[in-house]
Amino acid sequence: MDIYSYIIRDHRRLAGLMDDLMSIRVPAVRQPLFRQIQTELSAHSDAEERTFYAAVENATQTQVMNDRLELSEHEHHEIKALMHVLSRLSVGSGEWMEKFGELKFAIEHHVAREEGEIFPQAKAVLTPLDAHRLALQMDALKQQILAGHDDTTTIYL
Repeated sequence: MDIYSYIIRDHRRLAGLMDDLMSIRVPAVRQPLFRQIQTELSAHSDAEERTFYAAVENATQTQVMNDRLELSEHEHHEIKALMHVLSRLSVGSGEWMEKFGELKFAIEHHVAREEGEIFPQAKAVLTPLDAHRLALQMDALKQQILAGHDDTTTIYL
């Protein structure tokens, strides 16, 4: 599996979890699913920035790509901020569902931009072997983050 397939798999999994949450009406059931989404989104974005984004930035060194990566990282921060707001609201409130809708929209927008703009340019500068190695590195780092043992440094190809 290469990095693009790995990231797309994560994106689709998170989209499915968000769709599931939107269909749940019982707050007690919604809460643990939201925690799972929070955990997975955080691990995904952190590992993605430290592996994939870092490798693409290192390989391209163009202002256009650096701007796109910076925007993607900014979107990650906005998504984390929305998750923080959600974690402070009552999961049973209408305001919570409205904010969750905003989060879902922000994630969908980010995914479309990442897959539509960053992936094509990354494919032009990363070899297939690099893309395969990055998938392994991102997965290993993500698993460390999820396990709470995030003691690695940024990985560059």
